[in-house]
Amino acid sequence: MRVLLTTPYDLAVPGGVNRHALDLLDALTRRGIEARLVGPSSSIEMSADARIVHLGQVRVQTMNGAQSRVTLDGRIGGEVRALLREFRPEVIHLQEPFLPVLNTFCLWHAGPAACVGTFHTYSEKSRGYLWAWPYCRWVNGRLRARIAVSVPAREFAAEFHPGDYQIVPNGVRLPPPARLRPARPLGRPVRLVFVGRSDEPRKGFGVLIEALRILESATPGAFALQVAGPGAAAWAGAADGLPVTLAGQLTDHELSAAYAAADVCVLPSVGGESFGLVALEALAHGVPVVASRIRGYAEWLKDADAGALFAPGDPEALAAALRAVAADPARHGEQARRAPGVAAPFGWDAVVERVLGVYASARSKVLGRG
Repeated sequence: MRVLLTTPYDLAVPGGVNRHALDLLDALTRRGIEARLVGPSSSIEMSADARIVHLGQVRVQTMNGAQSRVTLDGRIGGEVRALLREFRPEVIHLQEPFLPVLNTFCLWHAGPAACVGTFHTYSEKSRGYLWAWPYCRWVNGRLRARIAVSVPAREFAAEFHPGDYQIVPNGVRLPPPARLRPARPLGRPVRLVFVGRSDEPRKGFGVLIEALRILESATPGAFALQVAGPGAAAWAGAADGLPVTLAGQLTDHELSAAYAAADVCVLPSVGGESFGLVALEALAHGVPVVASRIRGYAEWLKDADAGALFAPGDPEALAAALRAVAADPARHGEQARRAPGVAAPFGWDAVVERVLGVYASARSKVLGRG
């Protein structure tokens, strides 16, 4: 089987959807499936991976509270058509299918390929799906199967565009045992890690800085924070005088080491999260999480007993949650031991089987068997 994956986001910039698409590309390849990934890139350096095709100039757009780097390059239509004619995919799997223009051209020139869409987005207030109703209705009608990465993502998409949405969660790269957080007691300071775009307001990084300021004022030296991801330099002034290390963007190996060195991963997002891949990555490394009680996190973390949830946007509540972690080392140790087991069902070897089931269903509809 030949599968063409798409991502509308800049492949030169890390992000949850791109990580999902790249990991899925690897998982399909391990299954012996011929797969390619096409997406825009702002980098002049082309990927050394022959499976990855770069198409389209990148523009920065504000979507769902984030600065999203997408392509609106209408000149790529001929290149998309040529790619599809050359590769002849049996399945075209679009990430965020409502986002133009790459996905639009793939759908337009799909021919006999079965089109599958994965919906990652969840928002408490966005109405973009309504504003683009005629276009989205056209896209929705061309999909033979729909995947949502979570219940909130499914509800958000289905509210405006009804249909059958199968829930297949984000997958995670399960690290080898040598990269897990070693079994060690909490020390002083308790080591916190934040991973993500700290310059995006919806990530709530300002809430974390204020919580750390509260903690440092009451118990100096009790906590220390490492910040991994782009945009951290903008917080240098606000973090002045606090035990904060702004590590910036890390390689996969460096990020794995940062997780293993941490005691707690903090996710202070104030909204707009459909799942929470960072939480899953932290748990896979044996690191408990303290996350805001928004739907994207609470849907699957509330019963996991591998961390704690706090009221979103509330620095005092976050500080209290972190104090509770420091005050009960035995419970933290139990949660750290439990964490990899929470992440294990989300490993890509399991998730890709569910994706392949969706592909089979989509192809049967194209062939008139479903």
